[in-house]
Amino acid sequence: MKWFFYIVFFLSSVGVGYAQAWQDSLRRGKELYEMGDFEQAYQTFLEAQRLAPSEVNLSKDIGNAAFRSQDYEMAKKAFHAAANASENRMEQSQYWHNIGNVHFETKKYHNAIESYKQALRADPNNEKARYNLAEAKRRIEQESEQQNKNQEQGNENQDESQEGNSQEDVAQNNQDENQSNEENNSSESNSKNEQHDDFEGKLSERKEERILDDLLKKEIETQRRLREMESRSEKEQVKSGKKW
Repeated sequence: MKWFFYIVFFLSSVGVGYAQAWQDSLRRGKELYEMGDFEQAYQTFLEAQRLAPSEVNLSKDIGNAAFRSQDYEMAKKAFHAAANASENRMEQSQYWHNIGNVHFETKKYHNAIESYKQALRADPNNEKARYNLAEAKRRIEQESEQQNKNQEQGNENQDESQEGNSQEDVAQNNQDENQSNEENNSSESNSKNEQHDDFEGKLSERKEERILDDLLKKEIETQRRLREMESRSEKEQVKSGKKW
């Protein structure tokens, strides 16, 4: 009988010890959360959940700390678990609202809208979910407007680029045309210079020919006169009978 008493007392002490452990962790986690140490609070809540009995669900606390620690994936899973574990419609609405906030923070606005709608289905009086639903829709409209604006700006830049290329083509064509005109003018000028040079060359050749003709005529006339003088001298010698 004494041994049975000791065993029962020992088991009771162990149960109290485990209960004290997870409750202490839960209390410490809430203190850390209030202090703003969300990362450490998140780890402490996980430890409390590990030590707590199976019927204890700390998903709400874990989800809140994970969300504040920007571990959005874990926060989403925790709030889903909390929503599935709760049978209270108002609590379910709050958890779905928190899931919507996770999607909102990660800019998944379409998913956020569906989560806020789920929150309103569970509790139509959830004004925070209603307000955030409208805000998520507004963000989608802003994104759509920005995309349209960027697309229009891109089209304008493309048109300006094409117009710039067209102007460059015109400028290049004008440059080519001017260069062609310059080459033609240069060619015509060279041709005229060559014709002028040919003309002057021909004039020079004709002048030389005239000079040569004049010299030749003079030479012929000089030879003729010399022959006449020689012939006259010979005749005079024959008449006189003397040879000089």
